[in-house]
Amino acid sequence: MSLSSLGPQLHSAVTLALGADSTAAQRNEAYAFLAQVKDAHPQTWEACLALFLERANDASTGQEAFRWGAQERMFALQVVAESLPSLSPEALAFVQSSLFSYYEREYATGPAESGVVFLKNATVKLLTLLFFHSYPTSSPTFFTTFIALLRPSPTSPLNPNTTDFLLRLLHEVSTEISDAQLRLNKTVLRLNRDGDLRDAVRERDAVAITAAVWEVLGEAIEGLGSEGEGIKGERAREIAMMGMKVLGDYVSWVDINLIVTAQTIPFLLRALHLPSPLDLALRTTTADALLETVTKGMPAADKLALLSVLDLGAVLSTLLAVGRDNGRTEADEQTELFREKLGKLLNGTGVELCKICDDTTTTPENQAAAKTMATSLLPLLLQFLADSHDLLHTIAISPFATAILNLYKKDKKRAVPVTVEKKQFLVRLLDIVVSKMEYAADVEWSLGAEGEEDDDELQFAEMRKNFCVVADAIAWIDPELYSAATRHIVISTIDIYESGGAAAQGLAWQRVELATYLLYSFGQAVSLIGPGAFVQVPPTEIQRAKTDTAYKIDYTQFPLSRLGEMMLRACRAKLVQYPHPAVSLQVFEVVVRYHDFFRLCPEYINEILPSFLDEHGLHQSDQPVRARVYYLFSRFLYNAKSILQVQISGELVSNILTRMQDLLLITAELPSDEPASEAILTKAASTPSFFDAQLNLFEAVGILISILNQIPEQQVALLRAVLQPLLQGIHAHTRATAKSPEDLQAIYQAHHLIMAVGNVAKGFPDLSARSPTATGEWVEVYKEATEAVLVGAKTMGAFVVIRNATRACFNRIVSTTGTAVLPLIPTLIDCLLSDATFNEVSELLSFLGLLVAKYKFEFLPILDTLLLPVFNRVFHFLKLPIAGTDDMIQHSTLRRAYFSFILSITSANLTEVFYSETNKPHLQSVLQSVTHYIATDSLAPDQRYGFLVLTKFLSLWVETYRPATAPAVLNGPPPSPVPGFEQFLYSDAVALCFKVPLMPSFDYSDAQSFQVIGEISNFLKALYQKRGVEFVEFMTNTLLPSIQCPPQAGEVFMTALKEAPDGKQFKKFAQEWLRTSRGPAQ
Repeated sequence: MSLSSLGPQLHSAVTLALGADSTAAQRNEAYAFLAQVKDAHPQTWEACLALFLERANDASTGQEAFRWGAQERMFALQVVAESLPSLSPEALAFVQSSLFSYYEREYATGPAESGVVFLKNATVKLLTLLFFHSYPTSSPTFFTTFIALLRPSPTSPLNPNTTDFLLRLLHEVSTEISDAQLRLNKTVLRLNRDGDLRDAVRERDAVAITAAVWEVLGEAIEGLGSEGEGIKGERAREIAMMGMKVLGDYVSWVDINLIVTAQTIPFLLRALHLPSPLDLALRTTTADALLETVTKGMPAADKLALLSVLDLGAVLSTLLAVGRDNGRTEADEQTELFREKLGKLLNGTGVELCKICDDTTTTPENQAAAKTMATSLLPLLLQFLADSHDLLHTIAISPFATAILNLYKKDKKRAVPVTVEKKQFLVRLLDIVVSKMEYAADVEWSLGAEGEEDDDELQFAEMRKNFCVVADAIAWIDPELYSAATRHIVISTIDIYESGGAAAQGLAWQRVELATYLLYSFGQAVSLIGPGAFVQVPPTEIQRAKTDTAYKIDYTQFPLSRLGEMMLRACRAKLVQYPHPAVSLQVFEVVVRYHDFFRLCPEYINEILPSFLDEHGLHQSDQPVRARVYYLFSRFLYNAKSILQVQISGELVSNILTRMQDLLLITAELPSDEPASEAILTKAASTPSFFDAQLNLFEAVGILISILNQIPEQQVALLRAVLQPLLQGIHAHTRATAKSPEDLQAIYQAHHLIMAVGNVAKGFPDLSARSPTATGEWVEVYKEATEAVLVGAKTMGAFVVIRNATRACFNRIVSTTGTAVLPLIPTLIDCLLSDATFNEVSELLSFLGLLVAKYKFEFLPILDTLLLPVFNRVFHFLKLPIAGTDDMIQHSTLRRAYFSFILSITSANLTEVFYSETNKPHLQSVLQSVTHYIATDSLAPDQRYGFLVLTKFLSLWVETYRPATAPAVLNGPPPSPVPGFEQFLYSDAVALCFKVPLMPSFDYSDAQSFQVIGEISNFLKALYQKRGVEFVEFMTNTLLPSIQCPPQAGEVFMTALKEAPDGKQFKKFAQEWLRTSRGPAQ
């Protein structure tokens, strides 16, 4: 690369990189050259700047023009931008001088790059970076240079080119140093620099900047109705919109008095009321600028003064009819966007006023004034909420409704009386909210599959959720108002339905769905749970139940509450049979949420179960609806299990299973549009499908069979009848290899069948740690099923989908059968371990950790045989090289799983497994693996877990230090099962407490790193408490000198460690000491 001929070389490289006729090799070579130029920016920036500015005579015109094309010059600017952070002040001054001269020649008097926008934007970006690195010290006249060139002379019109450029530059500068979203990803140093720049602009140039922007806006607005050269017509609109945007940028961080004055307010309001339809976009941008103005942080008194002057309530009242004249309910897209911005402006104003009302540091007078202003906006709030068009209007202003209701909540807590005006507002608000929750008359309802939901449906669901928040707040403020309104809609709807069924005149599905949705939401809104939600329980009964734990309330003796009445009427009317899936689905949602109702009215279970089973439920024709009902059916059975045990017989369970039989047929289907391979098996198994919903049915089957404990013969017979076809299918589809697409299909079918077996077991109750053994003849059935699954898994263990399904199936069976299948775990591990992947080993460790925690000593003999094979597999994977981010994440996940598994063993008091006859020869390797994984390629979470393991071992295996001359202690603690373990800690572990936090990569600003310091502190404090003088001598004479710690600093460290009451108290000192010892961040 020759700098003297960089122009021709760049021209050639850019031409090849972008040329349609270039070969792949040519493009790759061109890209490599361009990357080389950019990487060498310390040497190439000056040549690139010269290339960007270089001019030559154009042979075709005879006039001087830029020598190189726009693409080459664009790349040259990127190289210069790359170099700015490393340039000296002198070099920065050179760049600035060059660019200012270029700007004056090209934009003030020249063709402004002939309208090539990307070059203009790139220049703006470069100048913004120059501002960041040189203002105000090296470039105190940065802004005034550009402002001075707005006009050719003081009496001339604005220059459109320099005006456009200045506004772009001002916007880019504000974005760079004040944008809230960009701020989230900046370092503390960068945030401080941004703050310094904002302070400098406020002090030096804010007055000139805002004056220039107002000057531009004034001339642009005047030019809207004119045509001709300069800032007129459409060009004036573009300039005015950019100016308003800049105004909105700066109002948040410059003096408000530069934005809001006696002269500017009428101007802003004029822009907001421009009459031409062509100016709607400008009016919208003006509304945005006003929103930024009213939401600017300032003292309450100043904010109230600002809002008083703006009088936005009156302003918005005059604009409310925009797009709604002559009875229209909707307008064009730009008009609706303007209305949305007006709604946001109302919302922002209302929320700001509510903040003042809620601010305890504000004077009572200001709070009262804010509340008066907020109350005056409520009619506008209601009008916007009632708007019949776009959902965005309601979403845009619902925070104001929520904020005002939060104030009313606090009024209620303070026992402030509800005024007539407040009551009327709540009534009207609730009426609007409920009406907004109803589907539109012309909507075509559908339930999309997961991930495939219709945008309109998602938007409506979001709006409903927002309005539910509002309705819930009203319910809290005035429960009687809310419950009476809900009851009226629900009961009146049921009355109409009962009088004429689905054919009832005027009873659209939208009304019935709304009624059931309100019923569904009612319990949450009024905070009612349990059987007591459905009856009117006297306060004396509630108090007695609280004071007498043995007393159980008989809820059946009390009259129904409003919720109980609505549930009774809905069940009695068989609302679930309304012939629309949206209604039946919502009814099923209701009965699942209010399953406790059936404790009081159990006879209606026999009404709802058939509906679950017929064409309204499990046999619904619409697949996404059917999938949801599968889930709801399983949840209803699970929640109502204790009621079902009393209400339904074995014969009824048998009949239910018979009616479900056609739904239990499993057909696994691999994608037909991809080539057959094992990878497609894994992809298909991890992709959501209808089979995921079908698994809920198998769980429901398990629940139904599990409730037949009183008739074990029938229970076993039904369980065998369900499991036998699944197990036979597994056997029939077992394949050792996949030599054809048919083999892959069979393996995928076997995967589904194994998963189904596990989900049947999931329907049976989980055992607790206190009672880990299940009884009943059905246990033997599951044991046989597990053996059959393992036979298939042995043959098909080479396939990851089979291993995953087998592990999931076994996990569910062992959860419900307990110790009965524990002897099969070695066989399971043998099936899973040899071909396990990185992720599978992590999941396997988690699975074994759960078994350890649940079965403890009963699991010890099995753990003793498994420990070494499992650990060896972990060691195998963690020895593999780390080639990228994905590998690093996999290693980190497995390290944490390994440490967590060890911790689960220590928590279950099974540490004897580490020094058993089988594993004792390998204990040293296990211990060294812990220290190795802490120190090597580990992330902060891994290190924290590793030090936690060391601390746990320390607490269990390190004896309290006693001098050799000390007398023997009678009845003292037993000797350590791992004698001399402290010597391992001295030789391998203690040094890590300093090595890890002194690494250059250790980030002291990261919260997880602080947790690592916490575990290190706990470890060191615990070791000091155990070994006392011996540990102090080791640290003072050996460890601290080995890390070149000055004696005085070491003494300070040890004193703090000894005096700290615990590791938690020592943590802050340790962090600062270690950070200081390492020196500046590298």
